Amino acid sequence: MPQNRWLSWLSPLLLVVLWEGAVQLGILNRIFIPPPSEVVVALIKGLADGSLLADVVISSERIALGFLIGAIPATVLGIWSGLNRTVYLLVRPLATMLYPVPKIALLPLVIVVLGIGEVSKIATVALSVFLMVVIHTIGGVMQVDQRYFEVGRLYGANQRTLFRTVALPASLPAIIEGWKLAMGFALTLIVGVEFVGASNGIGYRIWQSYELYAIADMMAAVCLIAALGWVITLGLDEVERLLVPWRHTVKESRMPLLKKWWGAVRPWSYTAAIVPVLLGAAIAAQQGGLNWLWLVLALIGSIAIQGGTNLMNDYYDYKKGTDTPAVKGTGGALLRGEMTPQQIFWAGILAFALGSAIGLYLVSVTGPFILWLGLCSVAVGYFYTAGPFALAYVGLGEVAVFIFMGPVMVLGSYYLQQPVIAWPAIWAALPVSFVVAAILHANNLRDIDTDILNHKRTLATMLGRSGARIEYYVLVGGAFVSVLLLVALGLAPWPTLISFAMAPLAWRLMRTAATEEAAEKLHPVLRGSALLHMRFGMLYVIGWVIALWI
Repeated sequence: MPQNRWLSWLSPLLLVVLWEGAVQLGILNRIFIPPPSEVVVALIKGLADGSLLADVVISSERIALGFLIGAIPATVLGIWSGLNRTVYLLVRPLATMLYPVPKIALLPLVIVVLGIGEVSKIATVALSVFLMVVIHTIGGVMQVDQRYFEVGRLYGANQRTLFRTVALPASLPAIIEGWKLAMGFALTLIVGVEFVGASNGIGYRIWQSYELYAIADMMAAVCLIAALGWVITLGLDEVERLLVPWRHTVKESRMPLLKKWWGAVRPWSYTAAIVPVLLGAAIAAQQGGLNWLWLVLALIGSIAIQGGTNLMNDYYDYKKGTDTPAVKGTGGALLRGEMTPQQIFWAGILAFALGSAIGLYLVSVTGPFILWLGLCSVAVGYFYTAGPFALAYVGLGEVAVFIFMGPVMVLGSYYLQQPVIAWPAIWAALPVSFVVAAILHANNLRDIDTDILNHKRTLATMLGRSGARIEYYVLVGGAFVSVLLLVALGLAPWPTLISFAMAPLAWRLMRTAATEEAAEKLHPVLRGSALLHMRFGMLYVIGWVIALWI
């Protein structure tokens, strides 16, 4: 119920109001307990200079590595122990004895064995996660009704099949609960670990703030830990919703609305906005440091503009009559009457406003060059389907996407980190440009018949089906050819060749595009092209990151 959701916000808001009031009235000593307003100022200051965000990233990396190293083998061992009596008798006593031991007490021993560097911190987290997950997983498997195993054995299931079809699904709720508890414990533990022998991280920042008696900075870091824990909890809740859907059979009243907006903003397309920003930052990192705050803001801003573009595309395609039930596209919210055109339009305006606001802040810290890039990007996003000479309706869609979702975005992200216009960054963006343009062209190739009927001029309708197929081959193949050329010319490091792992997927897509004509048969080519962009682009970025480490 809406009133229940409001009540869930009441207690934290009331706490903040009472806290601020108690300090302002002198009930609490401002020296020892600063008011929330001072904590917010300290938080913004720490985020603005990038130091606080850098510490959070470092701590998050330690938590993530420790969790993966500890949770994955612990889950497997826990399920195996629940299935095999011998393994259970060997593992359970040790896990039960070591579990109550405070893990922070093991840190000196870990440091003696592994040294005082990163390995000891990650190992301490991994050890605590391992024990907690093992115990919860064993308990989950042991609670599974044994009749399920008996039925499986009657049908000839071996241990591996029982593991996959009975033990794992039935114990997933307990396993995920163990993951949640372990992740929360890891977050608590890393702060304590970073108090000792660390030169960075959120725990180190808290301890340094305490020693300097900067209480507002210390509490800002604590608030950020709380926010990080909240985000992690939300993420694990979504993992549980995906892996254990039968535990969420009662629909929340807000879910239908969320599903409608999910389909309208099309978040699965946001890799087109994320990959170029990450690529520009990775290239800039080769030349110097990285401002994490600006990178995060650039990602949010580019995603907002991408979301606004998606919404405006749906709005103007609907208004111009090119979105019909015959079209296999993704603009069905308006066609099905789930949302009104006004809702879509103003949501698009709000998304553009968010992207523009972030852009204006970045302009204030980097200069007017970002302003011109941002203005051009917003204009292209809006006029892609709006106006009498909409780019998508005069055969310039692929050209606009190639330029703005490749070199422009990569250069903008690069410029935020290294304020120079670097041609190598522009050339390095070409592989991403080719494959993102292939997504749009796959859409136009699929809709070529309906676009002709609706008098929508795209490159596909202008070239005809045979020419459109050739263009798709050029765009997909050009991504791989350009990587080879860039590496050969020394404009991209050799580890970027790992992007060729996606060559089999690209070949399958091109074969399908060459042999199919029906829209329903070509729709998988569109989905596959988006998948190719995500995987190819991320591997290409990872190649740049690997080169940075080397």
